[in-house]
Amino acid sequence: MPDVTGDARIRLPDRIVRGEQILVSAIISHPMDTGFFRTRDGDPIPAYFINEVTIVYGDQQVARFEWTSGISRDPLVTFSLKADREAPLTLTWKDNKGGVYRQSADIAFTTT
Repeated sequence: MPDVTGDARIRLPDRIVRGEQILVSAIISHPMDTGFFRTRDGDPIPAYFINEVTIVYGDQQVARFEWTSGISRDPLVTFSLKADREAPLTLTWKDNKGGVYRQSADIAFTTT
């Protein structure tokens, strides 16, 4: 199985109207190992988890989450956002091994 750690899929509504509240969802590919389990051979599996997630809309941070090893594999982040400008929405996450990953999606208004 290929390593997809560092990948995320950000889902935005198909239609976005200026000023409306939208629901944003992102699934982050990460093993989220707690450090409490062992391999079949009895060797401990070291803790490896996302410990910080930040959301930036344009140039403004709109959310920040601090996580522990108790979050499930491939976590899902869902939040509402007032779409008041066309700008990139950037999700940045860091893990306890020093990895820093980033994924963006552009918020663009629907033209009629």
